[in-house]
Amino acid sequence: MNEGKKMLKFGLSTYFLVKKHIKEIVGDILSHGFKIIELSYEIPHSLEMDKNFFSYLKGIKEDGIELSMHAPFLEINFGSFFNDMRMFSKNRVLEALDVAESVGCNPVVIHPCYTFVKGKAEHIEKKTRENFIEDLREIVNKAKNSGIKIAIENVHMPFFFFYSMDDFKSLKREIPELGIAFDIGHAYIAKYSKGNKNPEESIIEDIKDVGIDNIIHIHLHNNSGTRDDHSFLSGNMDVNKILNFLTQSGYNEKIIIETQDPEEYGMDLVLRKIKELEYP
Repeated sequence: MNEGKKMLKFGLSTYFLVKKHIKEIVGDILSHGFKIIELSYEIPHSLEMDKNFFSYLKGIKEDGIELSMHAPFLEINFGSFFNDMRMFSKNRVLEALDVAESVGCNPVVIHPCYTFVKGKAEHIEKKTRENFIEDLREIVNKAKNSGIKIAIENVHMPFFFFYSMDDFKSLKREIPELGIAFDIGHAYIAKYSKGNKNPEESIIEDIKDVGIDNIIHIHLHNNSGTRDDHSFLSGNMDVNKILNFLTQSGYNEKIIIETQDPEEYGMDLVLRKIKELEYP
């Protein structure tokens, strides 16, 4: 399933697939023809990952399977104003990087830091952002030394430090090696919540503005525009319009489908939906 129209490369995330052991989940994904998998280094899966599983991953890599990783994000806020939370969060992400290097996951996706006092308490927001930049730089440098790219994901809630593409431009000036894991579903919610009349076109303009070369990874899912449904089989967003633009722009990196639909409706319907996508 790594070949689509115009060679867009679709893969599947393990994050929403929780009814089986992680090794069984990976096996199911492979058995349906996918060649790209994004491992979620998050509970419950991270609790099930051991030396045998890592050996299994190295084996499928030798067979041509491509892996990326989503670093931990539940209860994670590296760069936090509170040092205990900051250190716990950073260490969890660094642990994920060690695993990614060991088994060959690239890129590694991370969520940005956040503060609930953004726009309210300037001195706390300033300190939190400084902590975030410091920790993010450390993470990016460690990854760089391991040959891993870090892709930071846009989040649709404005108290995060990567909510808009302007936020990324600021981050990029401070950490030039940083790339974007562009979450199309999150971007759609952000546009919809602002009352944008043509969210898909606005998303395309954002990608043009930041530059397609900075988009090194994509998360694909759909929603109603009002909440993060992580649907793939349904939703209000015109996915084809955005995929068409990506194709014409020469995007050739991974597109990871993040959805619980395989467990709710079956993997075959997801595969059918991929085949029905229309980009030229």
